[in-house]
Amino acid sequence: MSLTRRILDARAGDAVLPGSAYRWVEPDLVLGHEATIALLIDRLARSGRRVRFPERCFFAADHFTPPASAERAGILKRYLDFVEDQGIATRHLFKGISHQILVEDPRCLPGAVIAGADSHTTTAGAVGAFAAGFGSTDILCLLATGRVAMTVPAALRYRFYGALPEWVSGKDLALEMMRHFGEGGAGYRSIEFVDDTAPGRPIDMASRFTLCNMAVDCGAKNGLFVPDEVTWRYLEGRDGKADRSGDWHTRADDPDYVEHIDLDVAALVPLVARPGSPSDVIPAADADGERVHQVFIGSCAGGRLEDLRDAAAVLKGRQVPGTLRLVVTPASQKVYIDAMREGIIETLIAAGAMVTASACGACGGIDKGLLGAGEVCVSTSNRNFRGRMGSEDARIYLASARTAAASALAGRVVDPRD
Repeated sequence: MSLTRRILDARAGDAVLPGSAYRWVEPDLVLGHEATIALLIDRLARSGRRVRFPERCFFAADHFTPPASAERAGILKRYLDFVEDQGIATRHLFKGISHQILVEDPRCLPGAVIAGADSHTTTAGAVGAFAAGFGSTDILCLLATGRVAMTVPAALRYRFYGALPEWVSGKDLALEMMRHFGEGGAGYRSIEFVDDTAPGRPIDMASRFTLCNMAVDCGAKNGLFVPDEVTWRYLEGRDGKADRSGDWHTRADDPDYVEHIDLDVAALVPLVARPGSPSDVIPAADADGERVHQVFIGSCAGGRLEDLRDAAAVLKGRQVPGTLRLVVTPASQKVYIDAMREGIIETLIAAGAMVTASACGACGGIDKGLLGAGEVCVSTSNRNFRGRMGSEDARIYLASARTAAASALAGRVVDPRD
C-alpha cells in the first residue's frame, strides 16, 4: 500500500481504493493566509457558521505583508479582524511564508494530514505528511465543518539513486522532475519520493521541501518523502526528539504504485527553466548567456537557510554589477535570524544584495522586486509564467540559488560551475 493511502486510510478508519469513491477526511491542520482566506470571509458569514476548529487553523500573513498598497492593506485588515474574531491563534502572523513556518512547527510530522488554501501546501510532504492544497469551496466547507471530501490519489514511486554532484541542488532535482512530467503531467497523483542516493551526501531536507513544493506544479495532488534518517535528524534538530516508531517502509513492487521513476542523480547538471513555463527546462550552460536585470533569491521554493548559504558561498568577496538588482527574501524570520548569526546576510549585503522582510515578496508579482517591460530575472521561485513578477513583457528564468548567484555576478544567465 502506498504511504499516502496508508495515511488517509488510518485517518478515515476504512480502506478505499485510489481514484474511487469520495471520502471525508479530518485534517490535523488547515493552512491559510490573507490572499485566499479573505475570499471566504463573507461566504462563511452568510452561511451563519463559524470556524469549527480554530485550534487546527495554521494561519499566516505573508502575501500582503507589509502591504504595498491601500487596497492590500484593506484586505489584510479584514483578514486579521477575522482571525481575531474566530479565536484563531495569531502567533504565526508576520513570521514568514506560510509554507516555511509550517515546516518549522512541531505539529508538522510524518503521518499528519494537512489541508491548505494554497497549492504549495505540498511542501510539508517532505517530512512524510500528507499535505495538499484545496480550492475555495473545499476550504470553506473545511472551516465550517472540520472535514473535507476527497478521493485518494493514485501513487507513483519516484526513486533517486547515485551520487549527487557538488553543484546540483534540490532545485535542479525539482526542475528535472518538471521536465519529465511537464505542467500537469502527474495528473492528481501522489508522488512518493525515495532517497536511495549514495551514502555521504543524501538529499537534504531543504531539497526535499523544494521537490515537494513543486510536485503540484507538475500536476500532482501531493508529494511526500518516505521518512528516513534525514527526516529523523531534521525532526530531532527542530523538536529535540523524533518518534521513529511506525512502519514507513514502502515496497517497489506494491500494486498501489501505478508508475515507477528511477533517476540517477549523478547524471544531472545545473538546470534552468526558460521563461514562460517551469517545465521548459534546459542545462544552465545552454541558456545563451542572456543578460539579467534582476536576481531574486527567495520564495517557498528557494528562500531557505540552505539557499541563502549557497548564494553567499558563490558571492563571498565579490560584487554584482552596479545596475543589477539582487533581491534576497528569507523565507521566514527564523531563516533570517539564522542567516544573520552565520554571517550570511552580511556577505550578501556586501555583494550588493537588498535583503527584504520575510514574506512572499516579488514572487507572484506582489511587491519588493517587480519587473518592468523587457527585463529579465533569474529567480529561485517555482513559477515563471508571463506576468508572474510584474510586466507581461518581462522574462523569468527559474534556477537554484547557486545558479542565481552566479548569474548575478556575471550579469547574465550562466552555469555556476563556469
